[in-house]
Amino acid sequence: MTSSIFTTTRTTGAFPDTQFIKPAEALPEAICFNEAVATQSVIISGDAPRVNIPYVDTDPTANVVAEGAEIAQSETTLNQITIATHKIAIIIPFSNESLRYSDAAALVEDGATRAMTNKADNLFLSAAAGTPAGIANLDGLTTETPTKLTDLSPVLNVLAKTTDNGANPTSIVMRYSTWARLMGLTAADGRPFIEPDVTSSAEPRLFNVPVVFNSQAPADTILTLSAKDVIVSASKIEAATSTDALFSRDSSLMRLTMRLGFGVIHPERLGKVVLPAA
Repeated sequence: MTSSIFTTTRTTGAFPDTQFIKPAEALPEAICFNEAVATQSVIISGDAPRVNIPYVDTDPTANVVAEGAEIAQSETTLNQITIATHKIAIIIPFSNESLRYSDAAALVEDGATRAMTNKADNLFLSAAAGTPAGIANLDGLTTETPTKLTDLSPVLNVLAKTTDNGANPTSIVMRYSTWARLMGLTAADGRPFIEPDVTSSAEPRLFNVPVVFNSQAPADTILTLSAKDVIVSASKIEAATSTDALFSRDSSLMRLTMRLGFGVIHPERLGKVVLPAA
């Protein structure tokens, strides 16, 4: 089989004329590459099913020191987290004639980008318990499961508890349909708990924490994340095409592959609110 890079007549695109593309550049909308959601770590090389990532377990301590006095050394504890990785792949057939038209080639690229992004988002947020489970299905999260949804107190409680556990809340992640339920909550006098200015904002915040919408988040679930405690490791995306497999059809195949791994250092610093059925 011949292998080359997927090329188009466009000067730019989701998959430029190089064989290996940085994941954050190829999939810029993937939630795991959002700096408010997670911290990017080492780039996975090859097909490693597991990756060891070092991190600072205990931060150094600063002290008040008298003028001229000796400054005591501060101990820093290093640790490592071992994360499993998923292989994400897609193969797309396309006619050779389509490559002669930039619009058709762009549609193939855009479709491949959406497919890879949706799968990465689903694995990161909602994958069932396993190796690795999605963020929403990890053990040890600080969780609230209200039996009735009358106000925003479950979200506030989780933010308070995770902050006490050492979190620095950097984002609140949910589906837009979940956000719609929160927007519908009103006080006894009919006043909405979330002000209209917030609901119409291009970058909404809740309790001064940015809200990130993603359709792959579990239904009726709200996640509060601390980016410093969520580690993401991904390989570069490998793009290749073959004209051999569909030679008799005058068509080609495009293949995209990558590995994605993630882990949580302190799960108690992440919050999860499971809303009751509507």
